Amino acid sequence: MRYIPARRSAHSLRSVRFPNDILFLDHIRQGDLEQVGRFIRARKVTMDTIYLSGMAALHEAVLSGNLECVKLLVKYGADIDQRDENGWTPLHMACSDGHPHIARSGPWSVKYL
Repeated sequence: MRYIPARRSAHSLRSVRFPNDILFLDHIRQGDLEQVGRFIRARKVTMDTIYLSGMAALHEAVLSGNLECVKLLVKYGADIDQRDENGWTPLHMACSDGHPHIARSGPWSVKYL
């Protein structure tokens, strides 16, 4: 006798759902500014959260090398002086991780440079 799997109805199909924080960080890393803005405007995330990566959203945007995403996060209230779990600010990361365009043109350039 052969095994024949039971057919699943549309109601029994499972789907995977990710928490808003995971989706938000993924949109930041992908540079999807439209989705990043939607998450912020819908208040699905907070700007000062330190995520499992040990960084806030602004740190993640800096590491992605996306200046427009950095500017968008700051526009919506991201703290340019916020430190990650190791004490690094986003500007420290921009300088040390090879993103001089962000260090020179980022929102902190008016304050510090």
